[in-house]
Amino acid sequence: MLRKALGMSGSEVAARMGVSRNAVYQAERNERDGAITIHQMQKLAEAMGGRFVYAVIPDGSVGDVIHAQAQRKAEALIRRASAHMALEKQSLPSAQTRRRIDELAAELVRDMPPDFWEVK
Repeated sequence: MLRKALGMSGSEVAARMGVSRNAVYQAERNERDGAITIHQMQKLAEAMGGRFVYAVIPDGSVGDVIHAQAQRKAEALIRRASAHMALEKQSLPSAQTRRRIDELAAELVRDMPPDFWEVK
């Protein structure tokens, strides 16, 4: 925890927060256990002369995340249609299927339909 790096005792942080020393130790236990609230983190950060920053960081760029979802969605849609076509002995060759998946993915990225993020 930052307070140790700053050389602050639990009592010093508690005094700055206007809470008991036990409240600070409980907050530290909650942090360690993954049960601390954002509000608690903000108060602790302020008491230590800092600010709490909360962020969700995508794996890769936002464009990569969108493109990956479009690929998953397009593949599911095309594979489902291909299964129906195979029952009627009208399935597409795999290269044509792959090309259609890529085309549909590009269309999904461009249009972003309301159900874009739904998993089916």
